[in-house]
Amino acid sequence: MLFLAADLALKLTPGPDMALTLTRGMTQGFRAAWSSVLGTWAAGFVQVPLVVLGLAAIFQQSQMLFAGVKVLGALYLVYLGVRALRRCATSAQGRLSAKAGAGQDAFWQGFMTNLLNPKVFIFMVAFLPQFTDPAQGPVWLQMLTLAVISKMLGLVSGGVYAYGASRIRGWLTHNAWFMRVQDGLLGTAMLAIAGWLLLNRDPLVQPVR
Repeated sequence: MLFLAADLALKLTPGPDMALTLTRGMTQGFRAAWSSVLGTWAAGFVQVPLVVLGLAAIFQQSQMLFAGVKVLGALYLVYLGVRALRRCATSAQGRLSAKAGAGQDAFWQGFMTNLLNPKVFIFMVAFLPQFTDPAQGPVWLQMLTLAVISKMLGLVSGGVYAYGASRIRGWLTHNAWFMRVQDGLLGTAMLAIAGWLLLNRDPLVQPVR
């Protein structure tokens, strides 16, 4: 229960994944937002095995590797921010005609945003072992179980965000100016987050023993 409470608190914390989901839901409806959530969830098929197999420990020990993935993640956020700012400057008609591939585009945005966030790895390797007990069986199996539970909770909470955001889409269709303002704010926020990731020098978490 403590694990579920802690993980739920994490899911309620604003971040790039939530921003993408809310944006898709408000501007393109539930289907595009849900695709973004599925992309975020699918990143777990890469992250979970790497964490369980111990790659996350490398991130803890190697400043260079951590910094490299951090830069890649920040650059991808810059890409998302620039795209949002370009949408902000695009006419409503042009944006409507660009929605044909929204679902697939949203999926890969969610996937890459979550996958290229090194702090997801660091958090998992620091968080999951705290809820394991060697006396209860193989630790790797316990970590795998907890990681899968965490990802499934993320899928559920993401779906809630996607649905809630899509409910106000009708109002947005009659207020196109808000969509442009929202894209402008999102683009600015993404660039700000990318800048913070590039400039932040917070220490890595200590290896879990």
